[in-house]
Amino acid sequence: MKNTFVRHVLTLMKGTAIAQFLPILISPILTRIYTPEQFGVFAIYIAVISILAPIVNGRYELAIALPNEERKAFSLFILAFTINVIVTLIAVIVVVTTGERMVELLSLTDANWLYVLPIGLFLTGLFSSLTYLNNRWGRFNYLAKSKINQSIATAVSQLILGFVKLGSLGLVIGSIIGQITSVLSLNKHVEITKKMNEGNIGKSDLIIVGKEYNDFPKYAMTTHSLEALSTNIPSLLLSKFFGSQHTGYYSLTIRTINLPMSLIGRSVGDVFLSTASKLYREQGECEALYRKTFNVLALIPIIPFVILFFFAEELYAFIFGEEWIIAGTYTKILIPALYLQFISSPLSHMFVIAKKIKLELFIQIFILLLSVMSFVIGYYYYESTEISLMIFSGVLVLKYLIFIYFSYKFSLKNTERRVGK
Repeated sequence: MKNTFVRHVLTLMKGTAIAQFLPILISPILTRIYTPEQFGVFAIYIAVISILAPIVNGRYELAIALPNEERKAFSLFILAFTINVIVTLIAVIVVVTTGERMVELLSLTDANWLYVLPIGLFLTGLFSSLTYLNNRWGRFNYLAKSKINQSIATAVSQLILGFVKLGSLGLVIGSIIGQITSVLSLNKHVEITKKMNEGNIGKSDLIIVGKEYNDFPKYAMTTHSLEALSTNIPSLLLSKFFGSQHTGYYSLTIRTINLPMSLIGRSVGDVFLSTASKLYREQGECEALYRKTFNVLALIPIIPFVILFFFAEELYAFIFGEEWIIAGTYTKILIPALYLQFISSPLSHMFVIAKKIKLELFIQIFILLLSVMSFVIGYYYYESTEISLMIFSGVLVLKYLIFIYFSYKFSLKNTERRVGK
C-alpha cells in the first residue's frame, strides 16, 4: 500500500509539474501583452466559476469514490452530469436577464466574459465528475495526461489570443479551450457513452443514489460554495473597493504561486482520497496514511516559500516587469496562509470520507463572515489593500489550522470508537 501510494502521487505530481511548466514559462510574456486590469477581469471570471462550481454537480461527484458497487458509482456520475446540464441552462437564463446588473455590481466595464461563463461552468462540472471517476478506478496516469493537455492548450491559446488583442476575453477563451481539451482527453479513456449504454442506468438508479448520498447536495454543496466564496473574496472585493487592477495583481500571485502549489497538493489529495477512502471502509481508520501525507505536504513548499518571503518583490519586478511589483508585495503578505493551505486542502478530504460535511459547513460560514469583514475593515477604516490582505491572510491561517486539527481527528475517530467498545 505504501509503495503504491507513493507511486500514484509521483505520477500525478509529474503530470502536474509538466502541466505547470509552460504556463509559468510564458507568464512573463502574458504580463507584457495583457494589462493588470485585464488579468483582473479574468480573475473575476475564475472567481465566479469557482463559486458556482460546487453547485453545478450538486457535489454528487464527491461520492463517486465511496460506494462498493460500481453500478452505484456510475449512477452517481450520471446524476451529477444531469444536474450539471440543468444548472448550466439556468446559468444561461440568469446571464441573459441580469448580466448587466452583475457587471455593475462588480464595478467592471468589460462584460464580454459573462456570456461565455455558462460554457466554462459546464466544462468545470464535467471535468470534475470525470476526474473523480478516474480517481475511483485508479487511472492516475490519465489524470496526469489530462492536466498536461489542458495546460498546453490554455497557454498556447491565451498567448495567441493575446497577440490578436482580444484583451481579457482572450484569457477567458484560452481557459475554455484548455478545459475542452482536458475533458476530451479524460472521456477518451473513460468512454462514458459506451458505459451508459452497457450499464443500462435508469431513472430508478439515480433516485436511489440521490437519496442515499443526499448529504452531499444538502451540506457539501453549500459548504464548498461558501469555501469558494471566502477564498475568492479578494478577487471580488478588491475589484469592488480598490479597482480591477488590484485584482489583477492578486491574480498573478495565485497564478504563479498558489496555482502550481495547489495543483501539486491536488495530486496528493486525489491519491489520498482514493487510498484513505479504501482504508476507512476496510479498517475504520487511516491515521498512518494521514501522518505520512501531512509530513510530505509540510516539507515540499518550505524552500520556495522562504525565498519568496524575502525576495518576492524583486523577483516579480524582474520576471514580470516593474508594473507587477505590487503582486510581489501581496505574495509576501499571503505566504503563511498559502503554506497552511497547501497542507490542509488535500487532507480536508477527511471531512467527506468521515461524512462530517455538516461540521465543515459551519466552519465555512464562520470563515466567510470573517473574510468579508477583512476587506470591509481594510477599506472603510484603513483604505489600504495591504492591510485588507493582511487581515484576510490571518483569517485563512485560522481556517487552515482548524481544518488540520479536525481532519486529523477524523482519521482516527473510528479506531477510538472501536477501542471504546
